Amino acid sequence: MKTRFWSILCVIAAPLCGFASNEGVPVFYKNNPTMNANRNAYSKYKQYGYTDYIGNSGQRQVISSQSYSYQVPRAQYEYNRGAMTPNGVALPTNDYKSTVYAQYARRFADFEFTTGVNSILEWDDMIFNEINVGLRHVFDMHGFDLLSYVDYSYGKMTSGGGLSMDYDLEPYDYSYPTEGIFTISVGGQSGDTSRLKLGVGAHHIWDLGGWKITPHIGYEIFKHNLEMDNHLYPNPGVYLPLMTSSGDYVFYNTADNYYYSVPTTNVPDDSDEQWYQVCMSPEDIKIVYTATSSNAGYTILGTSFQTSDWNDSLGVQPWGVGAGECVVIGGDGVIKVDGTTHIYNTTWTGFYLGLEVEKQMTLADKLRFYVQVSMPKYSSEGTWPNRDDWQQNPSFLDEGSNGAFAYEAEMEYTYQISDRLQLSLKANTDYFHIGNIPGELYVAEQTIYIEDPENPGSWIISTQDAYTEYVADSLRKATWQSFGLYLGLKYSF
Repeated sequence: MKTRFWSILCVIAAPLCGFASNEGVPVFYKNNPTMNANRNAYSKYKQYGYTDYIGNSGQRQVISSQSYSYQVPRAQYEYNRGAMTPNGVALPTNDYKSTVYAQYARRFADFEFTTGVNSILEWDDMIFNEINVGLRHVFDMHGFDLLSYVDYSYGKMTSGGGLSMDYDLEPYDYSYPTEGIFTISVGGQSGDTSRLKLGVGAHHIWDLGGWKITPHIGYEIFKHNLEMDNHLYPNPGVYLPLMTSSGDYVFYNTADNYYYSVPTTNVPDDSDEQWYQVCMSPEDIKIVYTATSSNAGYTILGTSFQTSDWNDSLGVQPWGVGAGECVVIGGDGVIKVDGTTHIYNTTWTGFYLGLEVEKQMTLADKLRFYVQVSMPKYSSEGTWPNRDDWQQNPSFLDEGSNGAFAYEAEMEYTYQISDRLQLSLKANTDYFHIGNIPGELYVAEQTIYIEDPENPGSWIISTQDAYTEYVADSLRKATWQSFGLYLGLKYSF
């Protein structure tokens, strides 16, 4: 009885085992006149570009062959059932060639430049609200897919950013231009940016493990117009040092109660508390004695004059300090200059090379990386409204490409909301640099006093015409760097 049962069971199960063994396994045949499901539906998806034999793409199924046929199990994940073959292989959901997009970005940036006279200007911790729009179009040319695109961004600086700063270095000795006295001013900042990119690329010309690679070439125009305003100048007091006839400073040493002549290049460190520099007091300074004040007009001193020592009868005149007190120059406290103090409009232009790599992670989302490099030309116009010896709008012009380089890198994630609409999340960073370049300084018309050539000893007013002065090292270097976060939508058609 048991033997009969197992015999009958094997007869029933044998056909089922045969079908199971063919699941996903190629079956050889030469001519199969029977109309299968793929052949029957061929006319339906021929519009997507499928031929009678398509076996090189991981997303497309063999639909007819003179040698092999495949039975493929139905996909478990069904995104858009209308885009599936009868056997469950996903077809392209669309054949759209064009995409428009709009994105909002929050950009964080810094800009700094150094002039040839040791002046450094900085716009630090700037924050921009930025809008980015663009159009990408894929088209066929002699069997190759090409990509063309235009991209434009505009940003406006917010009021919640950092500070603008202006450093000026006045050297003690021009043979040592980096050693001297710094003055600094800080204040508000404002401005805007704009960026236009036009480019083409070989769309998905390479495929490495599913990563589609597209090389780019294009032209870029990047502008940032920045201003400084309401600057605060600390105006610290500087004491007048006592000096010897050889040009050395005078220091007092508390260890031995002696005074020392100290070269200006060998001044004791501030941390050494036993050394004190001696400053000038009224009795250290020579004065020119006159019997009366010249408040009512000019007083003739003659062809020569004699100096004398300060005396107690002068009180705190003329330096405002008494005997033994140090004469301090400046020290009036913080000074605020209202309104715009500096305007600097910069343009970077040039061709760039880019590389784009993207991969369809699932049927719904995609990851894209992009990098580009360039050597742009630099051009900037500066206007210093508070300088009456320079012309206005502009005061000077810097232009050149010496030492120029720039790069940009970005990463983007897109999610398919519907057949045509995508959500985009992107982060990018860029960096621009220029080296030592020349410029032109536009000197304003000036009125000066000169000695009258027809009447020696008398002075007359002379007007000097405006002129342009060429400066070989007008700009030593300039750098821009920024980081942006984007959120936007893309629409395909």
